[in-house]
Amino acid sequence: MGQYPLGIFSWFGYMLPFKDRIRLIKEAGFTATSIWWEDEEMPWPIKKESMPQLVRDMGLIVENIHVPFNNSGELWSEQELERSRMIESHLHWLDACAKHKIPIMVMHLTEDGNHPVPNTYGVESMLQLVKAAEKLGVTIAIENTQRSDNVPYILDKIQSEYLGFCYDSSHYFLTDKQDFHLLDNYGGRLVATHLSDNDGIKDRHWLPGQGIINWNEVTKHFPTKFSGYLTLEAYPTNEEREDSPENFLMKAHQRVTKIRDLLIKA
Repeated sequence: MGQYPLGIFSWFGYMLPFKDRIRLIKEAGFTATSIWWEDEEMPWPIKKESMPQLVRDMGLIVENIHVPFNNSGELWSEQELERSRMIESHLHWLDACAKHKIPIMVMHLTEDGNHPVPNTYGVESMLQLVKAAEKLGVTIAIENTQRSDNVPYILDKIQSEYLGFCYDSSHYFLTDKQDFHLLDNYGGRLVATHLSDNDGIKDRHWLPGQGIINWNEVTKHFPTKFSGYLTLEAYPTNEEREDSPENFLMKAHQRVTKIRDLLIKA
């Protein structure tokens, strides 16, 4: 596949049937895609369990699933019942990864409006998940979101080859700005990427190069041993949405190729 194979999230902002989206992803030149792990309802219903094989039938690799993060802040709760509920959900999703031969599960440690201070309850929750992941051979990727301290906190407390992190560039530049602490100090545990751009105000999910992120600086801090996918989690602007999904994906492939070129030269 070459150095730094390229991927894009299976939902890239256009209302199309799942099969059509992954076909367009393939035709645009991407190698892999990621799946949001929920059924798609209207107007083209499809069960999540059928998505991995459809992706593979299209000639793409299923890089990972991104699991729902509703109430994920309860992983840190003092209330055992709340923690247990979230742990059970994530254990179920880990089982799904193993069943469908998906190597990585991307998850959030908090959700909008609930960002607990890192604590030992969260460590206990994650320990249970990591132990299950080790038995199943599935890697957990915890994604940096609104708090800048919880991913390092968990990585410091739990040493496992089945626990790493997903670097979300847009989230990072809304919390840490120009501080590359996560990449510099935990780069050896980078297992997934969500690449997109923003204006420094909101999580816009713009294509790289359309916002304030300095991609030259990002690539300078990227871990040299990273051999995973450069994956976009980007959606079209209102103006781009008036154009075709084919043109958006062509532009997306060009933009992430530029990031790959910067990494190769770094």
